[in-house]
Amino acid sequence: MFKKLEINTLMLLLGVVLLMVSCGDETKRLDRSTFGFEFFPLEESQYWVYKVEETLIKSEGMQNSTSTFFVREDVTESFVNTIGDTIYKIQRSISDDINGVFVPTDVWTAELTENAAYRVEENLEFVKMIFPFSVGTTWEGNLFDNQTDVIVAENEVKVYKDWGNYEVAAKGIPFSVEGENYTNVTRIDQANFESAIERRYAVEYYATGVGLIQKELEIFDTQCVCEGQTWLQKAEAGFKLTQTLVDHN
Repeated sequence: MFKKLEINTLMLLLGVVLLMVSCGDETKRLDRSTFGFEFFPLEESQYWVYKVEETLIKSEGMQNSTSTFFVREDVTESFVNTIGDTIYKIQRSISDDINGVFVPTDVWTAELTENAAYRVEENLEFVKMIFPFSVGTTWEGNLFDNQTDVIVAENEVKVYKDWGNYEVAAKGIPFSVEGENYTNVTRIDQANFESAIERRYAVEYYATGVGLIQKELEIFDTQCVCEGQTWLQKAEAGFKLTQTLVDHN
């Protein structure tokens, strides 16, 4: 009886040891280079300059305006918050000319953890990525009420209505922006909803070692069910925006 119990105990202990060794080997085999961190580089002194082409819907579509300008983002400093995470401050500046004077407009923040990449933009927090990710990975990207009103050309617009989950639509693809060819790009679909009276479309492209290289937004509302007309023709509120990378370090 004693010998049988002793043998069973020994086998149990041996099984636990083997399990621990197996887990240890599995941990060693994890390749962090496949997680996706390289698509969201974040450190002090980094900067990106984007060309922004924007069309605003004004006066219920009667006086739309189109403009081109440049936005510069500089990672100016970092700090550790109360739970030990490193938060990076991003100074945003705007100019009508890429070679002109950039005037500071606001400060956003960003954070990169083992599990996700976060950005706080205009006091709204976004989960830009989760780690690890692959094609088809989905998650809740907007950490706020999607019914939040945003002022667009003096109109209150529910920009984030019907966005749903974010999804990795492509990974490791080639993509060209402003004459620059990137060989390893991830596409993240944030929204793609359309009805007779509204359209919500948002997509971002990230290049390895660079970060965001292109962003597209189409936010339109209308009460006009006008067959044959484009959204820019029938929209009564909203905007269209394309943001492309033109310089970075």
